[in-house]
Order: sequence, then C-alpha cells, then structure tokens
Amino acid sequence: MKKLLYALLILISNFIYSQNNFEIDLSSDSYINDSLMLGAPMTRNGFGDLYTFKIQTNDNISDFGKKIKIAHSIYYFKIQKKNIVNGFIEYPQPVAFGYIGKKGEPIYNTKIFFLEKGKYKINLPQHINNLELNIDSPANKEYKALQRSLEQFYIKSKSPHHRDSLINMNKKQEFLGEYIRKKPNSYVALWEIVNDYTLEDYHPAYLKNLNLFSVKFKQNKLYKGVEARLKAEQSTSIGQKIPDIYFDKQNKLTSEDFKKYKLTFIDYWSTTCAPCIKSMPELVKLYHEYKDQNVNFITITDEQKPNRMEIAKNILKKNNANWMNFFDANKDFQKKVNATTYPLHFIIDENGKIIARISNSIEEARTVIKKYLE
Repeated sequence: MKKLLYALLILISNFIYSQNNFEIDLSSDSYINDSLMLGAPMTRNGFGDLYTFKIQTNDNISDFGKKIKIAHSIYYFKIQKKNIVNGFIEYPQPVAFGYIGKKGEPIYNTKIFFLEKGKYKINLPQHINNLELNIDSPANKEYKALQRSLEQFYIKSKSPHHRDSLINMNKKQEFLGEYIRKKPNSYVALWEIVNDYTLEDYHPAYLKNLNLFSVKFKQNKLYKGVEARLKAEQSTSIGQKIPDIYFDKQNKLTSEDFKKYKLTFIDYWSTTCAPCIKSMPELVKLYHEYKDQNVNFITITDEQKPNRMEIAKNILKKNNANWMNFFDANKDFQKKVNATTYPLHFIIDENGKIIARISNSIEEARTVIKKYLE
C-alpha cells in the first residue's frame, strides 16, 4: 500500500511538473561561441525569490545565479548553431536576454518578455539592445496589449538607454484597478504592480489593487509573496510602530530600547552598496551633531557571511562609527520592514513610532531630527 501511495505521489508530481515545462528553440548566428544570459529584469532587494525558474544545465548552459549565490534566476548560454533550452516555471515571469561584452562595455538587454509554459522559437539578431521579441503566447500577447494601453501615462524617452518617464502614478494605478476588475486572474497585471514598486517606490494603491484579484488567484505563491512584502512596508510606514527585530540569539531590538532616547536613528546598509559607504562620513558627522541631544544611532548591516561581516566592521572602524551595529543574520529586519534598498534610514521616537522612513538622504534625516527636537 505504501509503495502504491509513493508511486502515486511521484506520478502526480511528474504531472504537475509537465504542466509547467517550457522549451526554447534558440538560435543566434551572430553570437555562436559567444555567451548570452537569460534572467529576471532589475529586481528589488528581498524580491529575488519571486523571480525563479529552472533550466536544465549542460556543457553550454550554466546556472549563473546559483554560482554567485543570488535569489533570482540567471542562466548563461554558450551559443551553438542550435540551442534547445528546457526548463520548469511555476508561474509566468518577466525576463530578458542580455549580453555582457568586454570589460568596460555596457550590458545590452532585450525588452522584457514573459517566460511561461509552452514551446517557443526565438532567433536573436546581432543588435539585441532594447529589442522587442515577438512571442506568441498568452502572457506575452496580454503584456504587449497592456503596455500599449499604459503608454498614455508615460513620456517616451528619446534614448534607448533610458526608461520612459511616468507622468501620473495615481492615474496609472486607477487604470490598473479597472484592468484587474476585468482580468482578476492576470499575472501580467500583478507583475506590473511589482514593476511599479521596483522603479517608483511604494504607493498605497498597490495593496488596494491587489485586493481586486480573484479569491482563487490570491492563493498562488507569487500573489502571497508580493502581498506580504507590501503589507510589511505599509505596516512600517510613517506613523506606525516598528516591530521587534531579532537579529540572532543574542541580539534584538525591541520597544524597550527606544524608550531610553528621544529619537533613534537607524541606518540600513550593506558592504556592496557604494552610496552607503560613500555617505558614511556624513552619517558620522550627523552622529556628532546629535549624540549629546539624546539621539541614539544604530546601523543594521545586511551581511550574513563572516568575511563580509569583517569587511563591514572595518568600514565602520575606518570611519570612526562609534555606535551599535547589528548584523541582520536572520533577515528579520529586511522582511519585517520590507527593506528593499540601501541606504534606508528610519527615525523612531521614544514610543517606537516611526517618524520618518527615508531612502538615501542624510540631509532629509537631519531636517527631520532638527525639526522634531525643536
């Protein structure tokens, strides 16, 4: 009986897998014996695990994302005369082909297209930068139609290297809301909200529009992941209380810690963030301005590996950053506040209420602190 049940589970698993397979018949004479990559477009920190698909690797296909240990999927192809790419995808996702030339040269990408179950034939010419791929699949046809409808909300860029400028986010989200009412199971519409958040930051209309999807659609993994992240940001916006953070078994940050000071300034950063390191002297200057006025300074470093932690300690020491530093070892801070960018600054009052949430502006933080103390 157990053997029969096990065999049945394997059969069901294989059936589900087969329903989400894709195959790409890829050709590109201009890139034979050269390399192209296929992966997610620009992603927010903490959103990478939503952009995941699997491709069968071989001598000519390598899992670059796994190699460099990032959450989202990126694969490298050494292009041959004929390239058959087989893979598995859980739900439709936006991707792009890219080319990395010699050192110092820019990366060239096609326009975004959707990877989903099915078979595709793609022929890439020599010049792929900003190339629009004509793929006859449900998600791609819907995506192109939606993008045409959304053109009214953008000023088109004259340069292929710069994105179009959004004119009015409120109007665009109103339009998307009506679109979702008509298509309440649309992955394309959900990804458009993710794209807006990635490029334009948080907007309260995102969660309102998420609520318009169907009950069944809300059960899928992508929806739940997007909703959880946006709700985390909503719950840690200005006026809300910051949650208790548990960095590891020994270190935590709770409401009791904020009661000791009029204000607490939190700087979230990483050793891979050039603007964070560049602005560190200015942060130290801010510290010396207000440390004697009952303002506490804390850095939270998004590093988990010992060697990166050591680099972070050296950077702080070099800049004479004489305040408490925590390492977000469990990613608890990142998840609970939806920290998707560096540097990110929080200013918290003695009751644990968030006075300000600021992206990369110490001068704005200085103004907030000064005004509050006055």
